[in-house]
Amino acid sequence: MKNRLMVGFARKVAVFGVAVALSACSVLEKENFTVAGEITDQGRECVTFRAEDGTLYALANKASRFRPGDKVRVTGHNALMTTCTEATTLIVEKIVLLSPGN
Repeated sequence: MKNRLMVGFARKVAVFGVAVALSACSVLEKENFTVAGEITDQGRECVTFRAEDGTLYALANKASRFRPGDKVRVTGHNALMTTCTEATTLIVEKIVLLSPGN
């Protein structure tokens, strides 16, 4: 009987733990934003992008086909951890070529 109670208690604790973990994930979920600007040649490890407001970003993924001078619109969110050291790093969800560089 005692064993059954312990198993039931352990299941309730496990379900509670999963619920807490899932709610924490939603708090940590990143909000995407969109910025336009130009691909630069300032990156050593990652492709870099200068937004129209002057902010320099490193683009963590999906940007390797673009070249310095390309005007693009980037949708993504800030990276928590990255190997890009040039600037604030964006995890790119979508990148669109607006006009090719010269």
